[in-house]
Amino acid sequence: MHITAEDIIVEIVDADGAPVPAGVAGEIVVTHLATKAFPFIRYRTGDIGVLDSKPCACGRGLPLLKEIQGRSTDFLVAQNGTVMHGLALIYILRDLPQVRAFKIIQESLDLTRVLVVPEGRLGTDLVEKIQQGFKARLGQAVTIIVEEVAEIPAEKSGKFRYVISKITKDNPTPHA
Repeated sequence: MHITAEDIIVEIVDADGAPVPAGVAGEIVVTHLATKAFPFIRYRTGDIGVLDSKPCACGRGLPLLKEIQGRSTDFLVAQNGTVMHGLALIYILRDLPQVRAFKIIQESLDLTRVLVVPEGRLGTDLVEKIQQGFKARLGQAVTIIVEEVAEIPAEKSGKFRYVISKITKDNPTPHA
Protein backbone atom coordinates (compact mmCIF):
# COMPACT_ATOMS: atom_id res chain seq x y z
CA MET A 1 0.00 0.00 0.00
CA HIS A 2 1.57 3.25 -1.13
CA ILE A 3 1.85 6.03 1.43
CA THR A 4 1.28 9.46 -0.11
CA ALA A 5 4.42 10.81 1.50
CA GLU A 6 4.04 14.15 -0.26
CA ASP A 7 1.59 15.28 2.42
CA ILE A 8 1.55 12.61 5.12
CA ILE A 9 4.09 10.97 7.42
CA VAL A 10 3.38 7.43 8.60
CA GLU A 11 5.38 5.99 11.49
CA ILE A 12 5.23 2.58 13.10
CA VAL A 13 5.87 2.87 16.84
CA ASP A 14 6.19 0.60 19.86
CA ALA A 15 4.04 0.81 23.01
CA ASP A 16 6.18 3.70 24.30
CA GLY A 17 5.76 5.72 21.07
CA ALA A 18 9.31 5.11 19.82
CA PRO A 19 9.65 4.37 16.07
CA VAL A 20 10.47 0.77 15.15
CA PRO A 21 12.48 -0.30 12.08
CA ALA A 22 10.83 -1.25 8.77
CA GLY A 23 9.61 -4.84 8.87
CA VAL A 24 8.69 -4.68 12.58
CA ALA A 25 5.03 -4.50 13.65
CA GLY A 26 3.80 -1.63 15.77
CA GLU A 27 1.04 0.96 16.05
CA ILE A 28 0.47 3.15 13.00
CA VAL A 29 0.94 6.86 13.83
CA VAL A 30 0.06 9.49 11.24
CA THR A 31 1.12 13.13 10.83
CA HIS A 32 -0.83 15.14 8.25
CA LEU A 33 0.16 18.79 8.00
CA ALA A 34 -1.59 19.64 4.72
CA THR A 35 -5.00 20.17 6.27
CA LYS A 36 -5.68 23.88 6.71
CA ALA A 37 -8.28 23.67 9.47
CA PHE A 38 -6.65 21.28 11.91
CA PRO A 39 -3.37 19.40 11.38
CA PHE A 40 -2.96 15.88 12.74
CA ILE A 41 0.37 15.49 14.49
CA ARG A 42 1.42 11.98 15.51
CA TYR A 43 -2.20 10.78 15.56
CA ARG A 44 -2.34 7.29 17.07
CA THR A 45 -4.68 5.26 14.88
CA GLY A 46 -4.92 2.20 17.11
CA ASP A 47 -4.07 0.03 14.09
CA ILE A 48 -1.12 -2.36 14.06
CA GLY A 49 0.95 -2.38 10.88
CA VAL A 50 4.35 -2.96 9.29
CA LEU A 51 6.30 -0.65 6.96
CA ASP A 52 8.01 -2.32 4.03
CA SER A 53 11.80 -2.01 3.81
CA LYS A 54 11.79 -2.48 0.01
CA PRO A 55 10.57 -0.03 -2.64
CA CYS A 56 7.49 -0.90 -4.67
CA ALA A 57 8.13 -2.78 -7.93
CA CYS A 58 6.00 -0.18 -9.77
CA GLY A 59 8.91 2.28 -9.46
CA ARG A 60 6.83 5.08 -7.93
CA GLY A 61 9.32 5.53 -5.09
CA LEU A 62 6.86 6.17 -2.26
CA PRO A 63 7.13 4.35 1.06
CA LEU A 64 4.97 1.26 1.44
CA LEU A 65 2.81 -0.04 4.22
CA LYS A 66 3.51 -3.76 3.97
CA GLU A 67 0.53 -4.91 6.05
CA ILE A 68 -2.14 -3.91 8.51
CA GLN A 69 -2.52 -6.62 11.12
CA GLY A 70 -5.54 -5.29 13.01
CA ARG A 71 -6.48 -2.95 15.82
CA SER A 72 -4.13 -2.76 18.80
CA THR A 73 -7.06 -3.61 21.04
CA ASP A 74 -8.03 -6.52 18.79
CA PHE A 75 -5.22 -8.53 20.36
CA LEU A 76 -5.62 -10.71 23.44
CA VAL A 77 -3.09 -12.14 25.86
CA ALA A 78 -3.26 -15.73 27.05
CA GLN A 79 -2.52 -16.49 30.69
CA ASN A 80 0.96 -17.72 29.70
CA GLY A 81 1.74 -14.36 28.03
CA THR A 82 1.15 -15.43 24.42
CA VAL A 83 -0.29 -12.56 22.36
CA MET A 84 -2.92 -13.58 19.82
CA HIS A 85 -5.19 -11.82 17.39
CA GLY A 86 -8.83 -11.59 18.47
CA LEU A 87 -9.80 -13.71 15.49
CA ALA A 88 -8.64 -16.76 17.47
CA LEU A 89 -11.72 -16.26 19.69
CA ILE A 90 -14.02 -14.56 17.18
CA TYR A 91 -14.07 -17.71 15.03
CA ILE A 92 -15.39 -19.75 17.96
CA LEU A 93 -18.49 -17.53 18.18
CA ARG A 94 -18.94 -16.63 14.52
CA ASP A 95 -19.34 -20.27 13.55
CA LEU A 96 -22.22 -20.83 16.01
CA PRO A 97 -25.64 -20.39 14.34
CA GLN A 98 -27.21 -19.76 17.77
CA VAL A 99 -25.14 -16.57 18.20
CA ARG A 100 -26.53 -13.45 16.47
CA ALA A 101 -24.02 -10.92 17.89
CA PHE A 102 -21.20 -10.90 20.43
CA LYS A 103 -18.48 -8.89 22.13
CA ILE A 104 -15.40 -10.28 23.89
CA ILE A 105 -14.02 -8.24 26.80
CA GLN A 106 -10.72 -9.38 28.30
CA GLU A 107 -10.83 -7.86 31.78
CA SER A 108 -7.54 -9.40 32.95
CA LEU A 109 -5.31 -12.41 32.35
CA ASP A 110 -7.66 -14.33 34.65
CA LEU A 111 -11.07 -13.10 33.47
CA THR A 112 -12.76 -12.73 30.09
CA ARG A 113 -16.41 -11.79 29.62
CA VAL A 114 -18.35 -12.76 26.50
CA LEU A 115 -21.52 -10.81 25.74
CA VAL A 116 -23.82 -12.83 23.48
CA VAL A 117 -27.05 -11.89 21.70
CA PRO A 118 -28.49 -15.34 21.00
CA GLU A 119 -31.05 -16.62 18.53
CA GLY A 120 -33.49 -17.87 21.15
CA ARG A 121 -31.88 -18.83 24.46
CA LEU A 122 -28.34 -19.95 25.29
CA GLY A 123 -28.36 -23.47 26.59
CA THR A 124 -25.93 -24.85 29.16
CA ASP A 125 -24.23 -27.00 26.50
CA LEU A 126 -23.58 -23.99 24.27
CA VAL A 127 -22.22 -21.90 27.16
CA GLU A 128 -19.86 -24.74 28.10
CA LYS A 129 -18.75 -25.11 24.46
CA ILE A 130 -17.90 -21.38 24.32
CA GLN A 131 -16.09 -21.53 27.67
CA GLN A 132 -14.01 -24.57 26.65
CA GLY A 133 -13.09 -23.02 23.29
CA PHE A 134 -11.90 -19.85 25.02
CA LYS A 135 -10.04 -21.76 27.76
CA ALA A 136 -8.23 -23.81 25.11
CA ARG A 137 -6.75 -20.58 23.76
CA LEU A 138 -6.46 -18.33 26.84
CA GLY A 139 -5.62 -20.95 29.48
CA GLN A 140 -7.58 -23.54 31.44
CA ALA A 141 -7.48 -21.48 34.65
CA VAL A 142 -9.06 -18.39 33.03
CA THR A 143 -12.61 -17.63 34.16
CA ILE A 144 -14.87 -17.21 31.13
CA ILE A 145 -18.20 -15.55 31.90
CA VAL A 146 -20.79 -15.84 29.12
CA GLU A 147 -23.53 -13.21 29.50
CA GLU A 148 -26.74 -13.37 27.50
CA VAL A 149 -27.77 -9.83 26.50
CA ALA A 150 -30.59 -8.36 24.36
CA GLU A 151 -28.24 -6.11 22.35
CA ILE A 152 -24.67 -4.89 22.15
CA PRO A 153 -24.40 -1.13 21.70
CA ALA A 154 -21.81 0.48 19.43
CA GLU A 155 -18.84 2.34 20.89
CA LYS A 156 -18.98 6.12 21.45
CA SER A 157 -17.36 6.48 18.03
CA GLY A 158 -20.34 4.70 16.48
CA LYS A 159 -18.17 1.75 15.48
CA PHE A 160 -18.71 -1.81 16.67
CA ARG A 161 -15.78 -3.66 18.21
CA TYR A 162 -15.84 -7.43 18.62
CA VAL A 163 -12.83 -7.54 20.96
CA ILE A 164 -11.73 -5.27 23.78
CA SER A 165 -8.69 -6.12 25.87
CA LYS A 166 -8.05 -4.14 29.02
CA ILE A 167 -4.59 -5.67 29.32
CA THR A 168 -1.69 -3.33 28.61
CA LYS A 169 2.06 -3.80 28.61
CA ASP A 170 2.35 -1.89 31.86
CA ASN A 171 -0.73 -3.38 33.51
CA PRO A 172 -1.31 -7.05 32.61
CA THR A 173 -3.87 -7.51 35.38
CA PRO A 174 -6.15 -4.45 35.42
CA HIS A 175 -9.10 -4.29 37.73
CA ALA A 176 -12.54 -3.86 36.15
